[in-house]
Amino acid sequence: MRYSNYLCFFAAFFLSEVGNSQTLSEKIDEIIAQKLPHATVGILIKEAETGKVVYSRNADKLLSPASGIKLLTAAAALYQLKPDYRFITTLSQKKQDYFIHFTGSPSFTIDNLTSLLLNLKKNNASTIKGNVIIDSSQYQDPYYPSGTSYDDLGWYYAAPDTAAILNENKVAYELISAKKLDKPVKINLKKNQPKALTLINEVVTVSKEEEKNHCSLNLEVKPNNIIRLYGCKTQDKNPKLIELAIPDPILLVKQVIQRTFDKNSIALKGKIITGILPADTQFIASFQSKMLSKLITHMLQQSDNLYANSLTKKLGYTLTGKGTHKEGAYAIKKILSEHTHLDLSQIEIVDGEGTRYNLVTPEQMVILLNDLYHDKDMKTIFFEALPQAGVSGTLKDRMKKTMLEKKVYAKTGSMHDISSLSGFIINPHDKAFIFSIIINGVNKPLVKAKSLEEKILLALDEYSLEATPS
Repeated sequence: MRYSNYLCFFAAFFLSEVGNSQTLSEKIDEIIAQKLPHATVGILIKEAETGKVVYSRNADKLLSPASGIKLLTAAAALYQLKPDYRFITTLSQKKQDYFIHFTGSPSFTIDNLTSLLLNLKKNNASTIKGNVIIDSSQYQDPYYPSGTSYDDLGWYYAAPDTAAILNENKVAYELISAKKLDKPVKINLKKNQPKALTLINEVVTVSKEEEKNHCSLNLEVKPNNIIRLYGCKTQDKNPKLIELAIPDPILLVKQVIQRTFDKNSIALKGKIITGILPADTQFIASFQSKMLSKLITHMLQQSDNLYANSLTKKLGYTLTGKGTHKEGAYAIKKILSEHTHLDLSQIEIVDGEGTRYNLVTPEQMVILLNDLYHDKDMKTIFFEALPQAGVSGTLKDRMKKTMLEKKVYAKTGSMHDISSLSGFIINPHDKAFIFSIIINGVNKPLVKAKSLEEKILLALDEYSLEATPS
Protein backbone atom coordinates (compact mmCIF):
# COMPACT_ATOMS: atom_id res chain seq x y z
CA MET A 1 0.00 0.00 0.00
CA ARG A 2 2.79 2.37 0.95
CA TYR A 3 4.57 1.49 -2.28
CA SER A 4 1.40 2.19 -4.27
CA ASN A 5 0.92 5.54 -2.50
CA TYR A 6 4.53 6.40 -3.20
CA LEU A 7 4.06 5.64 -6.90
CA CYS A 8 0.92 7.79 -7.02
CA PHE A 9 2.75 10.65 -5.32
CA PHE A 10 5.73 10.30 -7.64
CA ALA A 11 3.50 10.17 -10.72
CA ALA A 12 1.61 13.27 -9.59
CA PHE A 13 4.86 15.09 -8.90
CA PHE A 14 6.30 14.05 -12.27
CA LEU A 15 3.19 15.16 -14.15
CA SER A 16 3.24 18.42 -12.25
CA GLU A 17 6.85 19.00 -13.26
CA VAL A 18 6.12 18.18 -16.90
CA GLY A 19 3.09 20.42 -16.81
CA ASN A 20 5.12 23.30 -15.45
CA SER A 21 7.77 22.76 -18.11
CA GLN A 22 5.20 22.64 -20.89
CA THR A 23 3.47 25.70 -19.52
CA LEU A 24 6.75 27.58 -19.45
CA SER A 25 7.56 26.50 -23.01
CA GLU A 26 4.16 27.51 -24.27
CA LYS A 27 4.34 30.84 -22.48
CA ILE A 28 7.80 31.71 -23.83
CA ASP A 29 6.86 30.59 -27.35
CA GLU A 30 3.80 32.81 -27.18
CA ILE A 31 5.82 35.80 -25.94
CA ILE A 32 8.30 35.42 -28.81
CA ALA A 33 5.50 35.09 -31.38
CA GLN A 34 3.92 38.28 -30.08
CA LYS A 35 7.05 40.39 -29.66
CA LEU A 36 9.57 39.39 -32.35
CA PRO A 37 8.12 36.74 -34.66
CA HIS A 38 10.60 37.41 -37.48
CA ALA A 39 13.81 37.56 -35.45
CA THR A 40 16.07 34.59 -34.76
CA VAL A 41 15.83 33.86 -31.05
CA GLY A 42 18.18 31.37 -29.39
CA ILE A 43 17.55 30.40 -25.77
CA LEU A 44 18.73 27.82 -23.28
CA ILE A 45 17.69 27.78 -19.62
CA LYS A 46 18.92 25.19 -17.11
CA GLU A 47 18.63 24.58 -13.41
CA ALA A 48 22.06 25.40 -12.01
CA GLU A 49 22.28 22.55 -9.51
CA THR A 50 20.67 19.69 -11.44
CA GLY A 51 21.45 20.67 -15.03
CA LYS A 52 17.81 20.08 -15.96
CA VAL A 53 16.80 21.91 -19.14
CA VAL A 54 13.64 23.91 -18.51
CA TYR A 55 13.51 25.65 -21.89
CA SER A 56 15.38 25.38 -25.18
CA ARG A 57 14.96 27.10 -28.53
CA ASN A 58 17.62 27.22 -31.26
CA ALA A 59 20.12 26.42 -28.50
CA ASP A 60 22.62 24.92 -30.96
CA LYS A 61 22.36 27.74 -33.51
CA LEU A 62 25.38 30.00 -34.01
CA LEU A 63 24.39 33.58 -33.28
CA SER A 64 26.16 36.87 -32.65
CA PRO A 65 25.96 37.76 -28.93
CA ALA A 66 27.55 41.23 -29.38
CA SER A 67 29.12 42.20 -26.03
CA GLY A 68 28.02 38.90 -24.54
CA ILE A 69 31.36 37.60 -25.86
CA LYS A 70 33.02 39.56 -23.03
CA LEU A 71 32.03 36.68 -20.73
CA LEU A 72 34.51 34.49 -22.58
CA THR A 73 37.16 37.21 -22.50
CA ALA A 74 36.71 37.69 -18.75
CA ALA A 75 36.86 33.97 -18.01
CA ALA A 76 39.99 33.44 -20.13
CA ALA A 77 41.76 36.40 -18.51
CA LEU A 78 40.97 35.20 -14.99
CA TYR A 79 42.02 31.62 -15.74
CA GLN A 80 45.31 32.66 -17.36
CA LEU A 81 46.42 35.80 -15.55
CA LYS A 82 44.73 35.06 -12.18
CA PRO A 83 42.46 37.46 -10.23
CA ASP A 84 45.31 39.29 -8.47
CA TYR A 85 47.17 40.16 -11.70
CA ARG A 86 48.06 43.84 -12.13
CA PHE A 87 49.22 45.83 -15.16
CA ILE A 88 52.51 47.60 -14.44
CA THR A 89 53.70 50.81 -16.10
CA THR A 90 57.37 51.57 -15.41
CA LEU A 91 59.80 54.47 -15.55
CA SER A 92 63.48 53.56 -15.93
CA GLN A 93 66.80 54.98 -17.07
CA LYS A 94 69.78 53.99 -19.20
CA LYS A 95 72.65 56.46 -19.29
CA GLN A 96 71.07 59.81 -20.20
CA ASP A 97 67.81 58.38 -21.61
CA TYR A 98 64.58 57.72 -19.74
CA PHE A 99 62.06 55.04 -20.69
CA ILE A 100 58.32 54.81 -20.04
CA HIS A 101 57.14 51.24 -20.60
CA PHE A 102 53.40 50.86 -21.24
CA THR A 103 51.86 47.39 -20.97
CA GLY A 104 48.22 48.00 -21.86
CA SER A 105 46.77 49.05 -18.50
CA PRO A 106 43.22 50.08 -19.48
CA SER A 107 42.70 52.12 -16.30
CA PHE A 108 45.92 54.17 -16.52
CA THR A 109 45.25 57.92 -16.42
CA ILE A 110 46.95 61.22 -17.17
CA ASP A 111 47.26 61.78 -13.41
CA ASN A 112 48.97 58.39 -13.05
CA LEU A 113 51.46 59.27 -15.78
CA THR A 114 52.11 62.67 -14.20
CA SER A 115 52.77 61.05 -10.81
CA LEU A 116 55.14 58.57 -12.43
CA LEU A 117 57.07 61.37 -14.14
CA LEU A 118 57.35 63.41 -10.95
CA ASN A 119 59.62 60.70 -9.57
CA LEU A 120 62.27 62.36 -11.73
CA LYS A 121 61.89 65.48 -9.62
CA LYS A 122 62.27 63.39 -6.47
CA ASN A 123 65.49 61.98 -7.91
CA ASN A 124 66.74 65.54 -8.51
CA ALA A 125 66.63 65.04 -12.28
CA SER A 126 65.92 68.69 -13.13
CA THR A 127 67.65 68.33 -16.49
CA ILE A 128 67.32 65.40 -18.91
CA LYS A 129 70.25 65.45 -21.32
CA GLY A 130 69.05 62.48 -23.36
CA ASN A 131 65.68 61.44 -24.78
CA VAL A 132 62.44 60.32 -23.19
CA ILE A 133 61.46 57.10 -24.94
CA ILE A 134 57.91 55.74 -24.98
CA ASP A 135 57.70 51.96 -25.34
CA SER A 136 54.22 50.84 -26.35
CA SER A 137 55.42 47.91 -28.44
CA GLN A 138 53.68 45.20 -26.42
CA TYR A 139 50.50 45.71 -28.49
CA GLN A 140 50.67 45.86 -32.27
CA ASP A 141 48.31 47.31 -34.84
CA PRO A 142 45.60 47.17 -35.99
CA TYR A 143 44.29 49.01 -32.96
CA TYR A 144 40.69 48.08 -33.71
CA PRO A 145 39.13 44.62 -34.07
CA SER A 146 38.53 43.58 -37.67
CA GLY A 147 34.78 43.61 -37.11
CA THR A 148 34.69 47.27 -36.09
CA SER A 149 32.20 49.25 -38.17
CA TYR A 150 33.56 52.25 -40.07
CA ASP A 151 30.76 54.32 -38.53
CA ASP A 152 32.11 53.55 -35.04
CA LEU A 153 35.60 54.93 -35.64
CA GLY A 154 36.17 58.13 -33.70
CA TRP A 155 33.59 57.37 -31.01
CA TYR A 156 34.63 56.29 -27.50
CA TYR A 157 33.45 52.69 -27.90
CA ALA A 158 36.02 52.27 -30.68
CA ALA A 159 38.93 53.87 -28.83
CA PRO A 160 42.26 52.50 -30.14
CA ASP A 161 43.63 49.63 -28.05
CA THR A 162 47.26 50.70 -27.96
CA ALA A 163 49.52 49.58 -25.11
CA ALA A 164 49.74 53.24 -24.10
CA ILE A 165 46.32 54.13 -22.71
CA LEU A 166 45.45 57.42 -20.99
CA ASN A 167 41.97 58.16 -19.62
CA GLU A 168 40.63 55.21 -21.65
CA ASN A 169 41.79 57.02 -24.81
CA LYS A 170 38.66 59.15 -24.87
CA VAL A 171 37.48 62.71 -24.18
CA ALA A 172 34.02 63.98 -23.19
CA TYR A 173 32.31 67.06 -24.65
CA GLU A 174 28.96 68.81 -24.31
CA LEU A 175 27.00 69.90 -27.35
CA ILE A 176 24.78 72.93 -26.70
CA SER A 177 22.17 73.75 -29.33
CA ALA A 178 21.57 77.31 -30.51
CA LYS A 179 18.41 79.22 -29.64
CA LYS A 180 17.66 79.57 -33.36
CA LEU A 181 17.43 76.82 -35.97
CA ASP A 182 20.23 76.46 -38.52
CA LYS A 183 22.67 78.21 -36.19
CA PRO A 184 25.95 76.59 -35.05
CA VAL A 185 25.99 74.20 -32.11
CA LYS A 186 28.43 75.12 -29.34
CA ILE A 187 30.88 72.40 -28.26
CA ASN A 188 32.43 72.60 -24.78
CA LEU A 189 35.06 70.35 -23.27
CA LYS A 190 33.68 68.71 -20.12
CA LYS A 191 35.22 69.71 -16.81
CA ASN A 192 38.45 67.89 -15.87
CA GLN A 193 38.83 66.47 -19.38
CA PRO A 194 42.19 66.61 -21.20
CA LYS A 195 42.74 68.95 -24.13
CA ALA A 196 43.68 66.02 -26.30
CA LEU A 197 41.74 66.79 -29.48
CA THR A 198 41.39 69.65 -31.93
CA LEU A 199 37.78 69.87 -33.08
CA ILE A 200 36.48 71.29 -36.34
CA ASN A 201 32.87 72.19 -35.55
CA GLU A 202 30.40 72.10 -38.45
CA VAL A 203 27.32 71.05 -36.45
CA VAL A 204 24.09 73.05 -36.79
CA THR A 205 20.91 73.20 -34.73
CA VAL A 206 17.79 71.65 -36.30
CA SER A 207 14.25 70.63 -35.38
CA LYS A 208 13.45 67.16 -34.06
CA GLU A 209 11.70 66.30 -37.33
CA GLU A 210 14.74 67.39 -39.35
CA GLU A 211 17.09 65.25 -37.26
CA LYS A 212 14.77 62.24 -37.36
CA ASN A 213 14.33 62.19 -41.12
CA HIS A 214 17.10 64.12 -42.82
CA CYS A 215 20.36 64.47 -40.89
CA SER A 216 22.54 63.12 -38.10
CA LEU A 217 25.68 63.87 -36.09
CA ASN A 218 28.78 62.58 -37.88
CA LEU A 219 32.52 62.76 -37.49
CA GLU A 220 35.65 62.48 -39.59
CA VAL A 221 38.99 61.48 -38.09
CA LYS A 222 41.95 63.49 -39.37
CA PRO A 223 45.70 63.25 -38.60
CA ASN A 224 47.24 64.70 -35.41
CA ASN A 225 44.18 64.07 -33.23
CA ILE A 226 41.98 66.40 -35.24
CA ILE A 227 38.31 65.45 -35.48
CA ARG A 228 35.76 67.13 -37.71
CA LEU A 229 32.24 67.05 -36.30
CA TYR A 230 29.52 67.79 -38.83
CA GLY A 231 25.81 67.32 -39.35
CA CYS A 232 23.13 68.33 -36.89
CA LYS A 233 21.83 68.28 -33.35
CA THR A 234 18.21 68.73 -32.41
CA GLN A 235 17.24 71.89 -30.54
CA ASP A 236 17.12 71.04 -26.85
CA LYS A 237 17.37 72.82 -23.51
CA ASN A 238 19.83 70.28 -22.14
CA PRO A 239 23.37 69.74 -23.45
CA LYS A 240 24.11 66.48 -25.28
CA LEU A 241 27.05 64.51 -23.86
CA ILE A 242 29.35 62.87 -26.39
CA GLU A 243 32.60 60.98 -25.88
CA LEU A 244 35.17 60.89 -28.65
CA ALA A 245 38.08 58.51 -29.09
CA ILE A 246 41.64 59.83 -29.14
CA PRO A 247 42.89 58.51 -32.52
CA ASP A 248 46.60 58.83 -31.67
CA PRO A 249 47.17 58.13 -27.95
CA ILE A 250 50.97 58.36 -28.34
CA LEU A 251 50.64 62.00 -29.38
CA LEU A 252 48.70 62.68 -26.17
CA VAL A 253 51.36 60.85 -24.12
CA LYS A 254 54.03 63.10 -25.64
CA GLN A 255 51.97 66.20 -24.85
CA VAL A 256 51.42 65.12 -21.23
CA ILE A 257 55.13 64.46 -20.76
CA GLN A 258 56.08 67.87 -22.16
CA ARG A 259 53.42 69.70 -20.11
CA THR A 260 54.54 67.93 -16.93
CA PHE A 261 58.16 68.88 -17.57
CA ASP A 262 57.26 72.51 -18.32
CA LYS A 263 55.04 72.82 -15.25
CA ASN A 264 57.66 71.32 -12.93
CA SER A 265 60.75 73.02 -14.37
CA ILE A 266 62.30 69.85 -15.78
CA ALA A 267 64.46 70.76 -18.76
CA LEU A 268 64.51 68.29 -21.65
CA LYS A 269 67.55 68.63 -23.92
CA GLY A 270 66.65 65.63 -26.08
CA LYS A 271 63.38 64.58 -27.69
CA ILE A 272 60.26 62.61 -26.76
CA ILE A 273 60.27 59.62 -29.09
CA THR A 274 59.02 56.04 -29.35
CA GLY A 275 61.30 53.05 -29.00
CA ILE A 276 61.98 49.74 -27.26
CA LEU A 277 62.91 49.28 -23.61
CA PRO A 278 66.42 47.78 -23.34
CA ALA A 279 67.03 44.86 -21.01
CA ASP A 280 69.55 46.65 -18.82
CA THR A 281 67.77 49.80 -17.66
CA GLN A 282 67.86 51.12 -14.11
CA PHE A 283 64.43 51.03 -12.44
CA ILE A 284 63.13 54.35 -11.09
CA ALA A 285 59.43 53.88 -10.34
CA SER A 286 56.30 52.03 -11.41
CA PHE A 287 52.54 52.31 -11.26
CA GLN A 288 50.34 49.26 -10.70
CA SER A 289 46.72 48.97 -11.79
CA LYS A 290 43.97 47.58 -9.62
CA MET A 291 43.73 43.79 -9.46
CA LEU A 292 42.42 42.02 -12.55
CA SER A 293 39.23 40.98 -10.73
CA LYS A 294 38.39 44.69 -10.28
CA LEU A 295 39.21 45.48 -13.90
CA ILE A 296 36.96 42.60 -14.98
CA THR A 297 34.17 44.05 -12.85
CA HIS A 298 34.45 47.38 -14.66
CA MET A 299 34.59 45.66 -18.05
CA LEU A 300 31.46 43.59 -17.46
CA GLN A 301 29.51 46.28 -15.60
CA GLN A 302 30.12 48.98 -18.21
CA SER A 303 30.61 46.65 -21.19
CA ASP A 304 33.87 48.49 -21.82
CA ASN A 305 35.31 47.61 -25.23
CA LEU A 306 38.74 49.08 -24.54
CA TYR A 307 39.17 46.96 -21.41
CA ALA A 308 38.09 43.85 -23.33
CA ASN A 309 40.43 44.55 -26.24
CA SER A 310 43.38 45.30 -23.98
CA LEU A 311 42.83 42.05 -22.07
CA THR A 312 42.56 40.16 -25.36
CA LYS A 313 45.86 41.55 -26.61
CA LYS A 314 47.45 40.88 -23.22
CA LEU A 315 46.42 37.22 -23.45
CA GLY A 316 47.86 37.04 -26.94
CA TYR A 317 51.12 38.58 -25.76
CA THR A 318 51.27 36.27 -22.73
CA LEU A 319 50.80 33.08 -24.76
CA THR A 320 52.52 33.92 -28.06
CA GLY A 321 54.59 37.06 -27.51
CA LYS A 322 52.36 38.99 -29.94
CA GLY A 323 49.82 41.51 -28.69
CA THR A 324 47.33 41.40 -31.56
CA HIS A 325 43.63 40.69 -31.82
CA LYS A 326 44.25 37.51 -33.80
CA GLU A 327 46.73 36.12 -31.27
CA GLY A 328 44.42 37.23 -28.47
CA ALA A 329 41.46 35.39 -29.97
CA TYR A 330 43.66 32.31 -30.35
CA ALA A 331 44.69 32.63 -26.70
CA ILE A 332 41.09 32.92 -25.48
CA LYS A 333 40.14 29.73 -27.33
CA LYS A 334 43.20 27.85 -26.11
CA ILE A 335 42.73 28.89 -22.48
CA LEU A 336 39.02 28.07 -22.44
CA SER A 337 39.65 24.70 -24.09
CA GLU A 338 41.92 23.82 -21.17
CA HIS A 339 39.75 25.14 -18.33
CA THR A 340 36.13 24.63 -19.42
CA HIS A 341 33.84 22.11 -21.12
CA LEU A 342 33.25 24.37 -24.14
CA ASP A 343 33.02 22.83 -27.60
CA LEU A 344 35.01 25.36 -29.61
CA SER A 345 33.62 24.03 -32.89
CA GLN A 346 30.42 25.80 -31.87
CA ILE A 347 32.14 29.13 -31.21
CA GLU A 348 33.77 31.69 -33.50
CA ILE A 349 35.97 34.17 -31.63
CA VAL A 350 37.74 36.93 -33.56
CA ASP A 351 38.07 39.55 -30.82
CA GLY A 352 37.35 40.09 -27.14
CA GLU A 353 34.83 42.93 -27.28
CA GLY A 354 32.07 41.33 -29.30
CA THR A 355 31.95 42.66 -32.86
CA ARG A 356 29.54 41.16 -35.36
CA TYR A 357 32.08 38.56 -36.52
CA ASN A 358 31.90 36.63 -33.23
CA LEU A 359 29.46 33.72 -33.05
CA VAL A 360 28.38 31.44 -30.22
CA THR A 361 25.46 29.14 -29.47
CA PRO A 362 23.25 29.69 -26.41
CA GLU A 363 24.19 26.15 -25.38
CA GLN A 364 27.91 26.96 -25.27
CA MET A 365 27.25 30.17 -23.37
CA VAL A 366 25.34 28.18 -20.74
CA ILE A 367 28.14 25.59 -20.58
CA LEU A 368 30.62 28.37 -19.79
CA LEU A 369 28.34 29.90 -17.17
CA ASN A 370 27.76 26.47 -15.65
CA ASP A 371 31.53 25.91 -15.33
CA LEU A 372 31.90 29.31 -13.65
CA TYR A 373 28.96 28.64 -11.33
CA HIS A 374 30.43 25.36 -10.09
CA ASP A 375 33.90 26.85 -9.54
CA LYS A 376 33.68 28.44 -6.09
CA ASP A 377 36.28 31.15 -6.71
CA MET A 378 35.04 32.06 -10.18
CA LYS A 379 31.43 32.08 -9.01
CA THR A 380 32.24 34.65 -6.34
CA ILE A 381 34.09 36.88 -8.79
CA PHE A 382 31.40 36.75 -11.47
CA PHE A 383 28.48 37.36 -9.14
CA GLU A 384 30.29 40.48 -7.95
CA ALA A 385 31.34 41.53 -11.46
CA LEU A 386 28.17 40.98 -13.48
CA PRO A 387 25.55 43.73 -13.77
CA GLN A 388 22.68 43.17 -11.33
CA ALA A 389 19.11 43.89 -12.40
CA GLY A 390 17.92 47.27 -11.16
CA VAL A 391 21.15 47.80 -9.23
CA SER A 392 24.33 48.13 -11.28
CA GLY A 393 26.06 48.41 -14.62
CA THR A 394 24.17 47.97 -17.87
CA LEU A 395 21.23 46.46 -15.94
CA LYS A 396 20.93 49.35 -13.48
CA ASP A 397 17.86 50.81 -15.18
CA ARG A 398 16.31 47.51 -16.25
CA MET A 399 13.81 45.27 -14.44
CA LYS A 400 13.26 47.82 -11.67
CA LYS A 401 10.15 47.34 -9.54
CA THR A 402 9.60 43.87 -10.98
CA MET A 403 10.04 40.39 -9.53
CA LEU A 404 13.43 40.30 -11.28
CA GLU A 405 14.98 43.25 -9.46
CA LYS A 406 18.19 42.20 -7.68
CA LYS A 407 17.64 38.57 -8.80
CA VAL A 408 19.31 38.65 -12.23
CA TYR A 409 23.09 38.76 -12.70
CA ALA A 410 23.88 38.87 -16.39
CA LYS A 411 25.97 40.25 -19.24
CA THR A 412 24.17 42.31 -21.82
CA GLY A 413 24.93 42.57 -25.51
CA SER A 414 23.65 45.19 -27.94
CA MET A 415 24.24 46.10 -31.56
CA HIS A 416 22.10 47.55 -34.33
CA ASP A 417 19.99 44.42 -34.82
CA ILE A 418 21.37 42.24 -32.01
CA SER A 419 20.50 41.85 -28.35
CA SER A 420 21.65 39.25 -25.84
CA LEU A 421 21.46 38.53 -22.13
CA SER A 422 23.34 35.67 -20.49
CA GLY A 423 23.79 34.93 -16.82
CA PHE A 424 22.02 33.77 -13.69
CA ILE A 425 18.64 34.26 -12.05
CA ILE A 426 18.08 33.44 -8.37
CA ASN A 427 14.52 32.99 -7.11
CA PRO A 428 13.43 33.85 -3.53
CA HIS A 429 14.08 30.25 -2.47
CA ASP A 430 17.73 30.63 -3.61
CA LYS A 431 17.16 28.29 -6.54
CA ALA A 432 19.49 29.29 -9.36
CA PHE A 433 18.95 29.07 -13.11
CA ILE A 434 21.55 29.59 -15.82
CA PHE A 435 20.32 31.16 -19.04
CA SER A 436 21.41 32.57 -22.36
CA ILE A 437 19.12 34.55 -24.63
CA ILE A 438 20.59 35.68 -27.98
CA ILE A 439 18.42 37.57 -30.46
CA ASN A 440 19.58 38.35 -34.01
CA GLY A 441 17.77 40.07 -36.87
CA VAL A 442 15.83 42.58 -34.78
CA ASN A 443 13.92 44.77 -37.24
CA LYS A 444 12.28 46.89 -34.55
CA PRO A 445 13.71 49.30 -31.96
CA LEU A 446 16.17 47.34 -29.83
CA VAL A 447 14.12 48.12 -26.73
CA LYS A 448 11.61 45.55 -28.04
CA ALA A 449 14.27 42.84 -27.81
CA LYS A 450 15.23 43.97 -24.30
CA SER A 451 11.58 43.79 -23.31
CA LEU A 452 11.35 40.27 -24.74
CA GLU A 453 14.36 39.16 -22.68
CA GLU A 454 12.75 40.48 -19.52
CA LYS A 455 9.37 38.88 -20.23
CA ILE A 456 11.10 35.53 -20.76
CA LEU A 457 12.87 35.87 -17.41
CA LEU A 458 9.63 36.90 -15.70
CA ALA A 459 7.97 33.77 -17.07
CA LEU A 460 10.92 31.72 -15.79
CA ASP A 461 10.71 33.35 -12.37
CA GLU A 462 7.00 32.58 -12.09
CA TYR A 463 7.64 29.01 -13.20
CA SER A 464 10.44 28.57 -10.67
CA LEU A 465 8.21 29.71 -7.82
CA GLU A 466 5.47 27.28 -8.86
CA ALA A 467 7.96 24.42 -9.21
CA THR A 468 9.77 25.10 -5.93
CA PRO A 469 8.25 23.38 -2.87
CA SER A 470 7.15 25.87 -0.20
